[in-house]
Amino acid sequence: MVKTAKAIAVTVQEMVTKSTTNPDELGTLANQLTNDYGQLAQEAKPAALTAENEEIGSHIKRRVQELGHGCAALVTKAGALQCSPSDAYTKKELIESARKVSEKVSHVLAALQAGNRGTQACITAASAVSGIIADLDTTIMFATAGTLNRENSETFADHR
Repeated sequence: MVKTAKAIAVTVQEMVTKSTTNPDELGTLANQLTNDYGQLAQEAKPAALTAENEEIGSHIKRRVQELGHGCAALVTKAGALQCSPSDAYTKKELIESARKVSEKVSHVLAALQAGNRGTQACITAASAVSGIIADLDTTIMFATAGTLNRENSETFADHR
């Protein structure tokens, strides 16, 4: 669900960029936003049901619904901008709608975090460990290839 919310935020940012550079692509991005929100709404149901308590569950639902209203407004603004791509007022409205949607995404993420603090801590720790492992793998790869060898005749293999 967090991944889907972040995908929505990325799509919204792309919509802001395309509103000035290439408004013709807004339809595709609006479709992507709609699909991502649909997936988020489906994922929110079990998240709300499995939250620590009923209050947090209803908070998650409410935040996801608010995000849906914001996404609908943004899609409407994208359609209006496609009809008149040079209208500065419509561009301004789209940018403002995008800002609101981004804000609502952060509210959804905060609600999810409140509902799953222990799960989030595990995810964060796993991500950190994965990053460290990737860094070690990269260092070993360069050391094995000899790019980290000292100028004398010692090699990584000698110390391995």
